[in-house]
Amino acid sequence: MDILFAQIQADLRSNDALRQTNALLQALQQCAAGRDVSLLAKSAVEEIVASPASAVCKKLAFGLIRATRLTADLWEIVCTGIRTDLDFPDPDVTAAAVSILASIPSYRLGKLISDCNKEISNCFDSPSDNLRLSITETLGCILARDDLVTLCENNVNLLDRVSNWWTRIGQNMLDRADSVSKVAFESVGRLFKEFDSKRMSRLAGDKLVDSENSLAIRSNWVSSMVDFAWKKRNALMARSLVLPVESFKATVFPIVYAVKAVASGAVEVIRKLSRSSRGANDVVDSGNAERFVEFPMWLLIWCHS
Repeated sequence: MDILFAQIQADLRSNDALRQTNALLQALQQCAAGRDVSLLAKSAVEEIVASPASAVCKKLAFGLIRATRLTADLWEIVCTGIRTDLDFPDPDVTAAAVSILASIPSYRLGKLISDCNKEISNCFDSPSDNLRLSITETLGCILARDDLVTLCENNVNLLDRVSNWWTRIGQNMLDRADSVSKVAFESVGRLFKEFDSKRMSRLAGDKLVDSENSLAIRSNWVSSMVDFAWKKRNALMARSLVLPVESFKATVFPIVYAVKAVASGAVEVIRKLSRSSRGANDVVDSGNAERFVEFPMWLLIWCHS
């Protein structure tokens, strides 16, 4: 076993992309077999993540990192490598770097995404479908998490950036690429479901839930997404109809949620929770919302099942 690990480490140190790829695949096999691969993960961080490498090697290295526990100093190296890759000319390398953001420890995540705000925002405008998919999918998972909401609660600048990213995710529901549009629908739907679960937990008296400030932050994001989905409902419905049929439930859910929120007046309650200071000009026109709700009642029940 020591000989195998030594060979893997030697291959990782080589400048041969094929040898590095094979070494990372072997390391992942050893990890899947239940063996301690912390030494191999350390080598992957130092030789792959912190150095120029192919997109395939980067993705495999990040997969190995997710399967192991890294020390604080190794996470610092990972974060440094991510910063470099986020501005890398190859969009596939950048997409790989974006994908590992979801695995960054909470204590390091806030500073990293604040420092890389410009690079992260630029990913949304990339001509590469793969990079837009990666940023939409990754941020859609990160931005609804409890730890990130808590970070936003204590950092106004981070809150502004995250709010802008939610806006970009919402806009990506209308992206030209089906894969990007699909994950954007799923991300917004995840935000809505997470908000409902937190609100119901508070009503049930659960003490291990968001503070009032955290709930207000979520409410602000949800009200913004409801407004967007309602205003763009026709375009969103048309977009969801041309996506693969197996993703229909996930893609139609944000539209149904928004229509129901506007028709029932729930969006006004959400705005109050968010302590929104928006004026009368920002009130959503709910005309015909009742007609939208009455027609697809089976759809409402199905999407919430």
